[in-house]
Amino acid sequence: MRNTRFTLVIRALPVRYARTSSQPDLLLAAGIGIAVSTMAWYPGNNPIALLALPAAWSRLRGRTAAFMLWATYYLSGARDIPIACERFFAGYHELDPPAAVALGMIVWLLQAVVLALPWTLLKPGLTASPRAHAWRAMLAALVVTVPPLGIIGWLSPLHVASTLYPGWRLAGMGLGMVALGTATMRRCAPEGWFVCAALAGLSACAHRREAPRLPPAGWLTVETALGRFDQSSYPSLYKRTTQIQSIARQAFASGATVVILPEEIAGLWRPAAALWWRADAERMRKAGQTLVIGMDLPVTIAPFRYTDSTVTIGAGRGRLDSRQPVPVALWRPGAPVSAVRGSLTQRYTVIAGRRAAISLCYEDLLWWPHWRTMLEQPDVVVSQSNGWFDADLALSRIQRQGIVSVARLAGVPLLRATNR
Repeated sequence: MRNTRFTLVIRALPVRYARTSSQPDLLLAAGIGIAVSTMAWYPGNNPIALLALPAAWSRLRGRTAAFMLWATYYLSGARDIPIACERFFAGYHELDPPAAVALGMIVWLLQAVVLALPWTLLKPGLTASPRAHAWRAMLAALVVTVPPLGIIGWLSPLHVASTLYPGWRLAGMGLGMVALGTATMRRCAPEGWFVCAALAGLSACAHRREAPRLPPAGWLTVETALGRFDQSSYPSLYKRTTQIQSIARQAFASGATVVILPEEIAGLWRPAAALWWRADAERMRKAGQTLVIGMDLPVTIAPFRYTDSTVTIGAGRGRLDSRQPVPVALWRPGAPVSAVRGSLTQRYTVIAGRRAAISLCYEDLLWWPHWRTMLEQPDVVVSQSNGWFDADLALSRIQRQGIVSVARLAGVPLLRATNR
């Protein structure tokens, strides 16, 4: 009798609660997540595939399947985190290799759980209206893109906006979000077809108006292969300084008027470094040449705080501090040593009369540090990165795809300097 009553209660439950994710559903969700990650990011490099995520999310039964979809997507896309952690922390002798790999595994699993949670919690029942699916998908996409979760907001589905609406900046991002919401519709009413047709027509218009994005004449980015910077002694500091001075001189000798070097290539800026660069800076100033160089600038001594910055020397003067140094590796609030975040209100850096939207390394993977680029069109996007620990990994290609997406949505040329 008791079992009969239990069965009757289960049958009386609403369909949206009685249905749960079966094993085939979970396997299907995992397969879609991995497939979309592969198609959208390296090696696929086809962000339009990101529309398949909200489409599958709205059709899967149960929140467990929704979690599986998004968790596998983030796990697949961020697959290099354990290796990058091992190389970074072991390279700086902060952790031994096994401990660095263990830390990387924790970060890798945790980021997938955190970024999948909004999609899981906002997953509506199958009987929910198309509008409910659409606005919940758009809200989830926004939550994982802006802080606080946006601090690790890589692989955002909003990158589909740059593929659909290149050059349309904030309007393009808004339309991209609507496209994500529209992809959730399982039963398309007449007004739904109208929205789809309008989005497709606007996308065709954006592509037709897309113009070639040519970098400013005389600007040159330098790809270096100097590896990790050993700053433990003055001889190693002087050796690195002479190396990058030689690289800069050769670049200017080729006819460049603006030379861009990678992020943190000069290391921590000490009084000795300023002295070693004084003669070169004066020579560049007189010749009308500008050097854009990445370095760390001290802020406080105890606890030691610094900014991951890009500095303009020579004919121009300027500085921009990273708005989001890479968490765990550089940005460690409460630790004895940590980078600090620069202000989000920093203006464009003016280089040789051009407004440059600068992206420093980890910022290439995010959207929110580039909010000004979506509102005020710069003349050029400049990306500086120091990927000595991940140059041969998919992570470096995905990072490049991220900043290419930002520049394409802004409709401006991209110049990128990296060190490996």
